[in-house]
Amino acid sequence: MKCRVVLYWVWVLALFIPARPTYAAGPDKDRPQKLDLPGAAPAYYYAPLGGRGLRPVIVFLHGRGGNPQRDCEKWGRVGREFGWVVCPSGPEDRGGGARGWANNWIAAKEVVDKSVAALREKFGRRVQLRGNTLIGFSEGAFVAMNVGLREPEVFNRWLILAANDVYWGGSGESELRKQYSRIKRVYLLTGERDEVYNSTRRVFQLLDDAGVHVIMRIQLDLAHEIPEERMRSLYRRPLRWLNSTD
Repeated sequence: MKCRVVLYWVWVLALFIPARPTYAAGPDKDRPQKLDLPGAAPAYYYAPLGGRGLRPVIVFLHGRGGNPQRDCEKWGRVGREFGWVVCPSGPEDRGGGARGWANNWIAAKEVVDKSVAALREKFGRRVQLRGNTLIGFSEGAFVAMNVGLREPEVFNRWLILAANDVYWGGSGESELRKQYSRIKRVYLLTGERDEVYNSTRRVFQLLDDAGVHVIMRIQLDLAHEIPEERMRSLYRRPLRWLNSTD
């Protein structure tokens, strides 16, 4: 009987206690936002964590057949503490959200430039225009190595995943000899089980011989991949070194 009385008064009180308000779900902060580009597929981005002042831009260039939106979700987990994370889409539509760069770094450079310009237009002086970081994987590494050489003031820090010396060719190597002093830092990371393992060593030698401050890391248990579950453990240290002011 006492139990019924207690339950009755709980029910009565509940009638007079205002319910907790519900709110419409806003944009998912764990997902990248879309950045529309004139004459190109959209780029995706994350705003940096903490602060509203001027922050650097970290541009990730996907591999052939990569999905820039999904790739941006991965890089947002590790890159946002260092600055804006921007993931352009290659001009080649490979279906199902997959994109490619069509082995054309000149066209890719236009996409990269448009992405940074659109971010700057949207957020103004919160977006840094010089001294930014390029990350490239596989075909994206081909783009990053060539764009970085031609725009060393905009992108003077590179994280190249699965670098290959054939991505430069003769003209790239001659450009390296001209621009080496403007390239601040380069970090090369390749899996030991990746077929471009020896090519990465040759890229390291080219950069080192040119006088670029370069680090090479060969990851013993890695193949030609970017493992999603190991983003922070693999890439946070390189990004911290690249973005250091030391």
